[in-house]
Amino acid sequence: MEERAYLNFSDISQDLPLLSVRNLSKRFGNKQVLADINFTVDRGSIFALIGPNGAGKTTTIRSILNSIEPDGGKIELYGSKIDSFAKQNIATLSEDRTVFRNFTALDYEKLYSALYPKWDSQVFRGFLSKYGFDLSQKVETYSIGMKTLFFVILCLSTNADLLILDEPTQHLDPTVRYEVMRLIRDYITADRACIISSHEMFELEEYATEFAIINSGKVIYSDSIDSAKEKHRVIKPENSIPGAEIIGLVGDEVLVRTNGEVEYEVGRFPRLHEIVVAYLSRK
Repeated sequence: MEERAYLNFSDISQDLPLLSVRNLSKRFGNKQVLADINFTVDRGSIFALIGPNGAGKTTTIRSILNSIEPDGGKIELYGSKIDSFAKQNIATLSEDRTVFRNFTALDYEKLYSALYPKWDSQVFRGFLSKYGFDLSQKVETYSIGMKTLFFVILCLSTNADLLILDEPTQHLDPTVRYEVMRLIRDYITADRACIISSHEMFELEEYATEFAIINSGKVIYSDSIDSAKEKHRVIKPENSIPGAEIIGLVGDEVLVRTNGEVEYEVGRFPRLHEIVVAYLSRK
């Protein structure tokens, strides 16, 4: 059988980010949903999009996937516009878990193997066997948790360079949730990356590497998780750090930004959810 061609990015400069989103904007009617969104996703990273409902996360993802046309800005994969050919290297788990009527797991295998030139049926069937799926069962009959796991398995079997996963652990049992987190970590190599949109900040801290906080259609803070922790401290209201910028409240404490230039004995390093809460509460 003739081997199918697929996009080969091995000769592209390693200095280019895998994905670049620049000055992205989108308006629906009179509502500005996205306003000058900027971030990059580097190879080898798990990039978390974090924000409240209606912040613009899903619209950003839909723009990346070309399912809606943005009003302005650029979205590039390896420095080039994302066209139908480039999308062979992007696999996605959608927010709504929409399934094709009467499609079985076997039907999905046939469809995805046609769409993704690097598809691996051995990996796909191995996962299905491990988690007790039946190839002949209609996917529409799955529980919402089973649908989530099934579509994660589909994405992991594509060998796509970029995964875009919306709430990939939603409705999963605790044991399976952590297994999915491990599978995503293991999938990411030096030439791959993953974007995750999720409200599960405690989980994201366990396996994400970078993040962007989106609110009211804008990125209000973006960094690597390790760097963000180094640049911030959580202190008591009665304490202070010279030159530190007050970000916002974290319960009965305060998050301040120090930029990590000096070691301080006051306060403690924050958790990811504390950074997110403080920035979202900032006026």
